Amino acid sequence: MKRVSCIFTLMIVLFIFPLFVSADNSWYEGGALHRAIASQWNKASYSNKLATAADWAMVRPKIKDKVEQTGDMETLKPFAVELIQCVDEAAAGKGYDNMKVSELAASCMILMGW
Repeated sequence: MKRVSCIFTLMIVLFIFPLFVSADNSWYEGGALHRAIASQWNKASYSNKLATAADWAMVRPKIKDKVEQTGDMETLKPFAVELIQCVDEAAAGKGYDNMKVSELAASCMILMGW
């Protein structure tokens, strides 16, 4: 009985626990849409958009300063979410399929006063 309990505990530690540890801490990493066009953006996962938008938002000095002052990357998340909403709307426009998403993001940041 003791051996079964040890095996069960080991299985939890090796297979289940890592799912909870790694899932929440890296929402801002791994964005791969920096050079994408609108049609690629429209097909991308939300997590990819979020990480890419986080990179773009961190370029803005005021946002970067806020994140550095708090020392918490969660400070960045509302900005990234807002940027996704703007880029999603722009990228959905007719005739924008081949436009660079970085240009749409730059336009959005200007419109939002960043």
